[in-house]
Amino acid sequence: MEKKNTNTNKRDILLITILLLVVGGLFLYIQFFQTTDDANYAHVYYGSSSNPLVTIDFQKSEIITHMEQEVPSDYLENYPIIDENKRTITLLGDYEVNGVRQIVVIEYDFGFRTVQIIEEQSPNNICSRDGVSDGKPLICLPNRVRVEFETNNDSDFTI
Repeated sequence: MEKKNTNTNKRDILLITILLLVVGGLFLYIQFFQTTDDANYAHVYYGSSSNPLVTIDFQKSEIITHMEQEVPSDYLENYPIIDENKRTITLLGDYEVNGVRQIVVIEYDFGFRTVQIIEEQSPNNICSRDGVSDGKPLICLPNRVRVEFETNNDSDFTI
């Protein structure tokens, strides 16, 4: 009776090992070998709006401003602020420190078709720790700023 349990245990260990190898191999394949479409555009949104404030056109290497961000009248600057020399877009976020709304600075790179939130104030600064993205949406929840990508396969958005 004990010999049957030993054989069953060895078989179970072998099956689990094979299963782990298959799952691990699929994970590695997806992470490293599966190609994704390059992003054509990155759309920068504020709040719950379904219309972007700014679109980064990676194909034409240009920034398209669709509208200004609504900010309180006591703020001196109009947002978004586009700095083509630094390759940044600055928005006014919703997160407040001592009653002052904080800025969110987004850096873009036309060559690599990437976007990164490089400066923001929020609890734990999670938004600016996300790193560079070339397709994964960036969401800065306390500031209500998000960046979504459009690839060759997306056809819902037209400029």
